[in-house]
Amino acid sequence: MEAVSLYDFHATSNDELSFKKGSTVKVLNMDDDPNWWKAEQAGKEGLVPRNYIHLKPHPWHKGVIPRAEAERILMKQPNDGAFLVRNSETVPGEFSLSVKYGQAVQHFRVIRDSFGKYSIWVLKQDSINELVNYHRTNSLSKEKELFLKDMLEIETYVAAYDFEPQEYGELKLRRGDIVSVTDKTDKNWWKGVSGGKEGLFPATYIKKSDT
Repeated sequence: MEAVSLYDFHATSNDELSFKKGSTVKVLNMDDDPNWWKAEQAGKEGLVPRNYIHLKPHPWHKGVIPRAEAERILMKQPNDGAFLVRNSETVPGEFSLSVKYGQAVQHFRVIRDSFGKYSIWVLKQDSINELVNYHRTNSLSKEKELFLKDMLEIETYVAAYDFEPQEYGELKLRRGDIVSVTDKTDKNWWKGVSGGKEGLFPATYIKKSDT
């Protein structure tokens, strides 16, 4: 994970990493010590004080979560390519990329070489952030097109009435159906997923779920 340095830091022991204010460091391990994180910059690794750096925003990073939990989260997403990055459960400093495709979740090991470069296949990037951004426009898979897409914020509703589609792209609803709403851009017609199908429906035909 990339972080920006808030202050200059001068190492006082061999296992620490010096850096300048405003520079970017790559955080490798946040789990061993809450106050000192392992980081890398310009090919050098060492410990850095947590309060001297600020992590760049990356909501796709979920920290240490089990593989099964990653699958549970992603299977609720309507779009292929929805993804998250998780820390390795067994090897500190390593990461896995979990991506939804069809009715399954695929898991990719993120490889970090001795020069601090990251890759899934052959092409290497300087950081996890750059690797993620690269695969937003370049397929993860060699057999099919699979591009990374940010997870959508899902709200759960219940169909209050039956709705029969009149046009292509509309979603059939039956009273009591569970609907995961993914887009409220239009105040009258919302977009959502129900029964594995996605489409538009009248916003007034659903109500907020109690669960």
